[in-house]
Amino acid sequence: MLNSIVVKTLKASVITVALLGTSLTAQADTSLLSGVAQKLEHSISEQVQGMLAKAQTELSLSIQSQVSEMVFEFDESDAINTNTKVLTADKAKLSINQ
Repeated sequence: MLNSIVVKTLKASVITVALLGTSLTAQADTSLLSGVAQKLEHSISEQVQGMLAKAQTELSLSIQSQVSEMVFEFDESDAINTNTKVLTADKAKLSINQ
């Protein structure tokens, strides 16, 4: 009887220790995976922020370039129109003077 109780107690102790060991290992793996996941998430977040900042800069430069081209073309066409008007006025004066 006493022998049976001791054997049952030892079996229960071994099972308890095995379960605790498994539980601690699982918790250690979970914390390891959690740390890796956090570092991976942080790295991805930094890369996305860098890409967005670069895209924003490129978009801004592209818009500035397009606006500059439009202003230059407008100024150029305005200068051509002004020169045409001056030439027309000069021709008109010449025809009046002749």
